[in-house]
Amino acid sequence: MRLLTPRFGMLLAGLILLFSFTSMPTSADTVEDAHEIVYFYDPLCSDCLIVEESGVLDQLIADGYQLTRIRVSRSDTMNYYLFLSYLETYDVDGTYPLLFAGEDYYQMSADIIAGYESGDIQASAQNPLKELVDPDVEFLRGWQGLLIVIVAGLLDGINPCAIAMLLMFISILSFLKSKKILLVVSMAYISGILVTYFFIGFGMLTFLGTDFMQNLIDDLGHIIYFIFGLLALFFFAITFYDYWVTRDEQYEKVKNQLPERLRNFNKRIMDRFSNLIKTEDKSLKQKLYIFVIPFIIGAIIGVTEAACTGQIYFFILFLIDTVDPVRGTIYLGIFNLLFVLPLILIAIIAILSKNIMGVSNFVREHLSLIKLFTSIFFLLMMVFFFLYAFGIINVAILEPDWGWIYE
Repeated sequence: MRLLTPRFGMLLAGLILLFSFTSMPTSADTVEDAHEIVYFYDPLCSDCLIVEESGVLDQLIADGYQLTRIRVSRSDTMNYYLFLSYLETYDVDGTYPLLFAGEDYYQMSADIIAGYESGDIQASAQNPLKELVDPDVEFLRGWQGLLIVIVAGLLDGINPCAIAMLLMFISILSFLKSKKILLVVSMAYISGILVTYFFIGFGMLTFLGTDFMQNLIDDLGHIIYFIFGLLALFFFAITFYDYWVTRDEQYEKVKNQLPERLRNFNKRIMDRFSNLIKTEDKSLKQKLYIFVIPFIIGAIIGVTEAACTGQIYFFILFLIDTVDPVRGTIYLGIFNLLFVLPLILIAIIAILSKNIMGVSNFVREHLSLIKLFTSIFFLLMMVFFFLYAFGIINVAILEPDWGWIYE
């Protein structure tokens, strides 16, 4: 008995072949099962433009893949936080452009284009994206961040402009016989500088945090930071020049100092206070003039000498702006306390030793070192701003191992 006729065998073979073709996964089935692909970019990034012009992203969408384009912007808190989450999760620096698919990432235009052409991105997209972790978004993070603030505050505090104004103030009041009264007057003066300096910084941080400034930095970030880099380069050049001339004791050639007009203005204010102290009776001096007026004078001096001492302050505020508001305010307070600490110590030494000239000479003898360290600070700021301006890094975040992660 024949179980299979030739005709029946051909029919069975055809059915098997047809079944095998219909059961094979098609490209449409593969795309349908694919997970999301996430692409981060910056419109000002030249490498991002290469990816866009290559058509790779549009082709992925045309092929049926779920592609999400996300523009990284600090003014858009959700996108900004999401981007940092991906960086933390995938343990990658944030140089644009970045594409995440499955458990893999593809960075820079050459890697992304090659990944598409080889099919690696499509293969990666068959797996789900990693579960995101919460990022640490601060620039001045941990002990390193605190150390940066402390060093910057102390460096600004030994600024010759601030020290010179303090010693001038003490010398004008040297007629006071009581060291205690002179100390009280000097501390009131320094307190005025501290409060004024703090609120100048607080006001600037508030301004930097406005939507206008955040949008401006997002849209023109590279241009703005390039200008900051040039500004830091300028301060580095003149401060390093000052180091060179003060090393040879050519103090008259110092460039980075308070303008003579402001110095004379400050001296006139101090002289008027001195005359007021001499003419008023003792009770009034103790109740009002001994503290309130020196405080006001310190506030005025704090504003006028900011033209000289505010240079380091200006740059450190941009770093403080990258942390959360609470910690930023704490860092701002620490910086200002460290700024006035050298002034407090110098005032105590000058008053108790009754040797203002000796303290002044000591500062002058070490002026070249002060200028050298200050110029190094400006050099580091210049490097940071230029690296950002040219797209080598984006907003930098210091990790505990002193490595770089980029925002």
